[in-house]
Amino acid sequence: MGDCGFDDKSTIAAQRMGKMKYGAHVFLWQDCFDDGDLEQILDAVVRLELSFLEVPIGDDIQFDAERLGRQVAARGLELVLSPGGEWPMACDISLEDPRQRLAGIDWHRRSIDLTAKCAGKIYAGALYGHPGRVERGQASHDEQVRVADGLRELAIYAKQRGILLVLEPMSHFRTHLANTPRQINDLIRLAGEENLASLLDTYHLTTEVTDLAAAFDEMLPSLWGIHACENNRGAPGTGMLPWKRLVDRMSQQQWPGYIGFESYNSTWRDGEFARERGMFHHVCPDAETFIRQAKAFIESLLHEQRT
Repeated sequence: MGDCGFDDKSTIAAQRMGKMKYGAHVFLWQDCFDDGDLEQILDAVVRLELSFLEVPIGDDIQFDAERLGRQVAARGLELVLSPGGEWPMACDISLEDPRQRLAGIDWHRRSIDLTAKCAGKIYAGALYGHPGRVERGQASHDEQVRVADGLRELAIYAKQRGILLVLEPMSHFRTHLANTPRQINDLIRLAGEENLASLLDTYHLTTEVTDLAAAFDEMLPSLWGIHACENNRGAPGTGMLPWKRLVDRMSQQQWPGYIGFESYNSTWRDGEFARERGMFHHVCPDAETFIRQAKAFIESLLHEQRT
């Protein structure tokens, strides 16, 4: 699939023998941004010795995609795009109404096109449905088939543009479609398209599994990366999650994949941004402090495992 880095599961496995790649989400800094803001954030990413930046996209987010691609390339970085702004609820590939499913396919196709225009290689998120739509029951077989059909179509479309689709299971407070490693693996299997990978989000999975290391093992065959933050969205190491066990498993499996630090800045717009996102804890007052603390903590655990 072009130069996206892993065109099948064997190359995802080969990735484990490389060096860990750390990155950060723009929301650690702010939600509203322009081209100049993105360039300043990219400079911070370089200063923090990270490898990639995750940029949220949506109908309300506007930036010069080609300019961003040039700025990323000039700094030797990688780019991940993911839904984070305005995403109409009717644009959902899991819905029964075929017009809404088609609207969902079209919305994600435009997002994939934007990813390609930025020279990004990854389009990631809860692409199988729409975060915030939660049915009080298990996903039906028909719903799963609709999702798999949509993911297959999007994965083929993305592959033609050199983009890997990465699926993130989310908490049952955000979706009923894919909360666990098993459910995300089932969707990937049902879609039957190799251009699909997975993302383990420690915050979301803390409500869904009893063992993050076991979740890592279960997702490993298709695992592209990890969203790393605490049970309260704070920096890793400041909360309740069993990081040592998880990092030990990563090290044992020789998995230096992509670790993205993600939270919401709790001082931006006087804290309104974080509160709008449902985060009422003051756990990310400064992006660079958050990232330095998180990275140092993960690296210390990896060092312990090596010695």
